[in-house]
Amino acid sequence: MEWIGWDEKYATGHAGIDDGHRKLMDLINQLADGMENDEPKESCSNTLAQFIDHARTHFHAEEQLMDRLQYPKATEHKTVHANMLNDVLAFKNSYDASDTTEFITLLVVLDSWLKRDISTADKALADFVAAAR
Repeated sequence: MEWIGWDEKYATGHAGIDDGHRKLMDLINQLADGMENDEPKESCSNTLAQFIDHARTHFHAEEQLMDRLQYPKATEHKTVHANMLNDVLAFKNSYDASDTTEFITLLVVLDSWLKRDISTADKALADFVAAAR
């Protein structure tokens, strides 16, 4: 199942940022596929852990870029990253501890977050990076 597909409208123009987004989208799609196919809870939890790990890596790379270039909106952007990670970690903890967690809710949140993050914060960052070169 493809819950969210890459489209050039999501391209920021920065290869590293775009590659990170594609991987995050792939992991969201793996979660959706696992949910749709009633994969074991452990499998879905592992995919979610992979998403969290990749998000941390992706965010860290963006944050290093922001710091290196003294991006004026870095604090705001880092707060968005921290909030998203906290939300996903809280969901994972709830999911791992319960039999009734609704995965569709997480997929909707991740989908809308990723689209919103790409279309606003990350495009602005990529534009800033391009102008700084």
